[in-house]
Amino acid sequence: MPQSPTKSPGKKIVVDPHLTRRAVSYQGNKTSPGFRWLKFKEGFSASLVESLLSISGGKSVLDPFSGAGTTILTACKMGKRSVGMDVMPISEKMVGVMDSAAHVSINDVRDAADGIMLSMKGSGDGIPFEHLRITRGAFPPRTERELSRARHAIKSIGDESIKNIINFAVMSVLEEVSYTRKDGQFLRWDPRSGRDVAAVLDKGRLPLLNKAFEMKIKQIIEDMPHVKSAYAGPRPVARTESSLKALRKMKPRSIDAVVTSPPYANRYDYTRTYALELAWMGYSETGISALRQAMLTATVENRPKGEWLAKVYGRSSLPGEAADVCAKNRRLQSALKYLKRHAAELNNPHIIRLVENYFAEMAVIIAELGRIVRKNGNVFMVNDNVRYHGMDIPVDIILSEFAEKSGFTCESIRALPRGKGNSSQQMGKFGRSELRKCIYRWKR
Repeated sequence: MPQSPTKSPGKKIVVDPHLTRRAVSYQGNKTSPGFRWLKFKEGFSASLVESLLSISGGKSVLDPFSGAGTTILTACKMGKRSVGMDVMPISEKMVGVMDSAAHVSINDVRDAADGIMLSMKGSGDGIPFEHLRITRGAFPPRTERELSRARHAIKSIGDESIKNIINFAVMSVLEEVSYTRKDGQFLRWDPRSGRDVAAVLDKGRLPLLNKAFEMKIKQIIEDMPHVKSAYAGPRPVARTESSLKALRKMKPRSIDAVVTSPPYANRYDYTRTYALELAWMGYSETGISALRQAMLTATVENRPKGEWLAKVYGRSSLPGEAADVCAKNRRLQSALKYLKRHAAELNNPHIIRLVENYFAEMAVIIAELGRIVRKNGNVFMVNDNVRYHGMDIPVDIILSEFAEKSGFTCESIRALPRGKGNSSQQMGKFGRSELRKCIYRWKR
């Protein structure tokens, strides 16, 4: 039965002077063996996961938005059973490459890498990089040729684990050798790409692919002894699937702890920022479009998922109950009323739909967590508040109120000492103010 909150979540917000941006972002993984192999900006550090799981205890861990797999891999290292899911295929790739690195010979990896580098420098056959519209012009002609030869050589590697590591190593340096840089809602472009770009990016002299690949393989080989000792146990379960669908399949009261960070309601489109990696993995234009629509609503391009959810849940009343929680949430409805009143002034009218659907879908996720998490279990969630047209939307309080309707007690909302500034567009019109970045703790 849902519990009655003893204290408003808004009154449980505390500024934690020990909470750093490095801990709640992927910056903290820049020196972590294994995790440093991939530049993945959206996520949090392995050290944060370790500290949260040490508080929570228990033997089973879930991350419904597993990103680069930090939660489930760290839980595995700590001897816990773990499962994660994400529409983006990055976490499954990360878990796969860590598992491969834990079970293969360093010499075999080195020999295969030497062969790939020889192929890059050669003049043999290749398999062209199949570009998406958004990635065309990303590489200099020489890099295109090296990528083509690398793809052909990787295909001929017989050992699947070795192939997995080599393929991942090339994928992880694509941005480095390209005319692009990840930047929130989009890729920024160096004008040398031939693209007509407004914001000028000068990446300077780009490294050659074979040199960038050589450095990445060196990094991987340096980390392999640690990976072998830390991740050679039972492999975590990583599913490339929407949590809106995957959570439905999980048994009630089967998880002790959840550590996660859902997409923020900030218009970031990860199918654009990770377009190079997705193209390397073989995603087509149609595949990218389907992937974008399957993600939790966080962009103005996402369409409502009501009909799809009705098919997923069938006769279950959960989606309807989640919709009712949204309709009765005073803070959310006040924010939506404000946005609708100023609809003509918004820089994109679909922002209203974004906010409505984001919270509708998160209400379903939280209701499912209320079903899945065991008594005395914990949910830890990292998230940012957002602002549209000068209106601060307290995502932390709203989601915590949803949680209390789903049987949790909001134990705390820990905020970073320094929040995130609003966008330059909003700053010019509404002035500068900081948005809270927090970790919520909900106890079942």
